[in-house]
Amino acid sequence: MERPVPVEGAPAPGAPIPRHYAGCFACGDGEHGLHLRFVAGEDLSVTGELVVREAHQGAPGLIHGGVLAAAFDETFGALNEFVGETAVTGQLNTSYRRPVPVGSTVHLSARLEGREGRKLWMRATGRLDDPDGPLVAEASGLFVIVSPSHFAEHGSAVPDRSAVNP
Repeated sequence: MERPVPVEGAPAPGAPIPRHYAGCFACGDGEHGLHLRFVAGEDLSVTGELVVREAHQGAPGLIHGGVLAAAFDETFGALNEFVGETAVTGQLNTSYRRPVPVGSTVHLSARLEGREGRKLWMRATGRLDDPDGPLVAEASGLFVIVSPSHFAEHGSAVPDRSAVNP
């Protein structure tokens, strides 16, 4: 597995990562969505925050584990900006470490670890209420690079990004 190199035009540290689709549950602005936004960091990394709202509950007063997994999945998707290609989730592993209460903020941090052909490996952490706060979950992922026609073949054509990244 090789260490990826950012493509020309990849976001510089501190730059916002554009959302990929306005209708996305995780990075779009839908009423019950996650409203995630990310910022590029050093060494092929991104950070973001998930504000846990009542709509995100699983057990009373606590985040649903699937919502946290979706946040990790989107965080990994933001890393695709460094390779300049479209990639989709092949595998997502999430390890939960402690409950996350409604009203808290999960600080997400992810890094692109490696690449082999079309495969991208990633790791992430979620921390409670502070970037250095208690660890609430960890994730690893494998993303697979696909052609843009993948979405037209299996769903709907993806709109022009310039129309969805205000």
